Amino acid sequence: MHTKDTKTPQVLRGLALGVALLGLAGCFPPSALEMDYGNSVRNNIAQQVVNPQAGFNPKPAVGLSPQAAANEMERYNKTFKEEPKQMGQQLEYQMGK
Repeated sequence: MHTKDTKTPQVLRGLALGVALLGLAGCFPPSALEMDYGNSVRNNIAQQVVNPQAGFNPKPAVGLSPQAAANEMERYNKTFKEEPKQMGQQLEYQMGK
């Protein structure tokens, strides 16, 4: 007596059904959440622009005077020249108490 292997066609049918369902799932329209992707970033970038029409103005942008800019740079550079506090002295003082 010859028996048929009935498991193989069932597995193939299940596999074909799974592939068909996955293909059908790709046809659904995007959800409301997906439609909103990227809007927050575009909104933040747009809010950082002070004057959107500035690119059409032929006059150059006016900045600081040379003396004011030099003073600002000097003040900025001084922030890096400050000596750090000596940690050893603070520890000796606290341990001596």
